Amino acid sequence: MKGRLLLDGKSSAPANMAIDEALLRLATAPVLRIYGWEEPCVSIGYFQKSSIVATGTSLVRRYTGGGLVEHGRDLTYTLVLPGDHPLTLAGTLPSYQTIHDGVASALRAAGIECRLATAQPAKDHPSCFLKPVPADVLNPAGIKLAGAAQRRTKQGCLHQGSILLPVALPPRLAELLPEHLALALQTSWKTVERTRQEEELAEKLFRDRYSTRDWNLSR
Repeated sequence: MKGRLLLDGKSSAPANMAIDEALLRLATAPVLRIYGWEEPCVSIGYFQKSSIVATGTSLVRRYTGGGLVEHGRDLTYTLVLPGDHPLTLAGTLPSYQTIHDGVASALRAAGIECRLATAQPAKDHPSCFLKPVPADVLNPAGIKLAGAAQRRTKQGCLHQGSILLPVALPPRLAELLPEHLALALQTSWKTVERTRQEEELAEKLFRDRYSTRDWNLSR
């Protein structure tokens, strides 16, 4: 199944989350979206309390679960798989591991040593990058380099991922990531723009959900 590659620029936090959900709702084929942030912010998981975010920090609540992620220095990507895709049907851990195999492969190609975590976290923590879970990407010292959160609906699987290194991101990583994810997913990408339907739905979700206090501060 050939996929679509969206190389987006920087958008606001609410716009980024609205676009991701729109892509999930309208998914008919795999979509890989790589994008940035207009300003530093944090995203929190669907089930997290907004009170974990420091006062004065810009935040947005994701449609996926998982922990708090700081954005601005990370490489952020979203992978959407339609409902009938094998990895959507496989469940969380098998799909998470397959996708992170591709992420780890891209990091190694960029000169970053890494491996996938196998152990459960020693303790809970609200921050995603301070709580490695099985199949997260770690460096040899056990520091988390890449994490993600997923949500499944009848439309498909939404996988929102972040790569954050202790050092500057390798310049080639954004180019290597699509290549290595394509190998992991056994697909290929065609670089495209969002459809008019996706744009219209994203605008509605931005207006009605992700830019509202009711959504972002609901817990």
